[in-house]
Amino acid sequence: MIKKLGLTWVVLCLALTGFIGSSWISSDHASAAPNIAYNRPVTVSSTESSSYPGSYAVDANGNTRWSSSYTDQQWMIVDLGSNQTVASVAIAWEAAYASQFQIQTSTNNSTWTTVYSNYSGTGGKNTINFTATTARYVKIYCIQRATAYGFSIIEFEIYGSASTDKVGVLDYLKSIDGSKTVIGIHNREPNSNPAVQTNQANSVAGRYPGLWSGDFLFSSGDVSNRWTMIEEAKNQFKNGAIVQLMMHVTPPTQSDAGSWDGGVVSELSNTQWTDLITNGGTLNNAWKARLDTYATYLQYLEDNQVTVLFRPFHEMNQSQFWWAGRSGTNGTAALYRLTHDYLVNTKGLTNLVWVWDMQDLDLSWSGYNPGAGYWDIFALDVYNSDGFTTTKYNTALSVAGGKPIAIGECAVLPTASQLAAQPKWVFAMSWAELTFSSNTNAQIQALYGASNVITRDELPALK
Repeated sequence: MIKKLGLTWVVLCLALTGFIGSSWISSDHASAAPNIAYNRPVTVSSTESSSYPGSYAVDANGNTRWSSSYTDQQWMIVDLGSNQTVASVAIAWEAAYASQFQIQTSTNNSTWTTVYSNYSGTGGKNTINFTATTARYVKIYCIQRATAYGFSIIEFEIYGSASTDKVGVLDYLKSIDGSKTVIGIHNREPNSNPAVQTNQANSVAGRYPGLWSGDFLFSSGDVSNRWTMIEEAKNQFKNGAIVQLMMHVTPPTQSDAGSWDGGVVSELSNTQWTDLITNGGTLNNAWKARLDTYATYLQYLEDNQVTVLFRPFHEMNQSQFWWAGRSGTNGTAALYRLTHDYLVNTKGLTNLVWVWDMQDLDLSWSGYNPGAGYWDIFALDVYNSDGFTTTKYNTALSVAGGKPIAIGECAVLPTASQLAAQPKWVFAMSWAELTFSSNTNAQIQALYGASNVITRDELPALK
C-alpha cells in the first residue's frame, strides 16, 4: 500500500514539482482555489543581496527565492490588495529554514494576529491550515534560524480556503462505527522519546499505527520534556495520525513532578476529596492551578489545529490511583466534570474529544459515568485473562448509549476476527511495551494488515 508523505516534503523533491497556473502543486491545493499571493507586492525586513528579493517568494518559480540577512527575527509581508478571507498558506523552504516561525494576519498592516506558530520547524514544504480570517496583509515572522545563514523561502502561497476534504476526528470515528477499527499504540515514558513504541510498531508491521498516544506524566524528567511530547503530538497529527493524551499525574496535594508510588499511586482522604471537588477549596484551587499548566499545552495544540482525544482520568474504577475508585455522583465522576468544565468553559479549549475510560475489573461502570454531556467516547481497558468477551462488549454498548466505544488499552491485541465479531470498537490501543511482549510479530503484522483495521496510511485527512 502506498503511504502518504504527509504535509512536509524534503527540499530535494522541489525540483520535481510542477505548477498549475500560479499555484504550486501540493496534495492540499492542487485542485483548490488559486494562490492569492501570486505576484502580489511583498515587503521584507532584509535581503541577503539584490539577487534574492522578496518578490521571488511569490513568483511560483522553484528556481528563485527570497533570502534574508544572516540574523534572527526577520519577516516577509504579502499585500493582497484588499481584505480577503484567508485560511491556509504553503511554504517551500530552501535549506536555510526557520526552526521557529509564526504566520500573522492584519487588515491594516499595523495590528497583527498570530494564526499559527511553530517552535520546532524542520523545513521542507509545509501546508498550514488555520481558522478562516479576514486579512489584507499576511506575514511570515521568522523567529529563529536553523542554520548559520538567513531565512530563505522558495515559495510562499496563500489560499482563501483550507482543504475541504478534511473530516473531524470524532466524525470520522463515528463514520467507521460498526465496520472498521483504528489501531493505535501508547508511547510510554520517557517523554524525551515520545514516539518510541509507535516507531517500533512500524518496524514490526511495516505500517504506522493510526492512533498515537502520549502522556503528561509525573517524573521530573518527563515533566521537563512535556514540550517534546507535545511537539510530537503536533507532528503526529500533521503526519496523519489520530492523537490521544493521557494524564498519569500526581495529586494536587503534591508538586507536579513526583513519583509513581506515593504519588500517582496514592489515596486522598475523604476530607481531602471533598475539598478537591468543592469550588473554592484549597485542593480545588490547587487542581485548577495545575489545569492552567496543562491548558497551556492543549491550547498550543489547538492553535496548531490539532484535535486531541483527551483521556484525563485513566481507569476511573481502578482504586490504586489517587483519582479513581470512588463511585457515585460525588466520586471520580465529579472530578472529571470539574476538569471538563474548567478546561472547556474557563480555559475555552475547543479541540478536545473527551474519553471516559474504565477497566474490565468488573462490569459496574455506570457509577463512574460523568454524564452524557461530558464525554464523547467510552473506552474500556481490557486486561483480564478472559479477554474480549461478548459480555464486556455488550455492556460497553449499553453504558455508551449510542456513542462510540473503543478498546482504550490492552496488552494482548484483539484479532481481526474478534473485531469483525465486535465491529463497534472504533479504535483499539495497545499499551506501549506490552504490545511486543504479549503478541508475536506475526500477530501484530496480521492485525495491522487486516482489511477491517485502519493504520495511519489509510486514514483520511483529519481536522
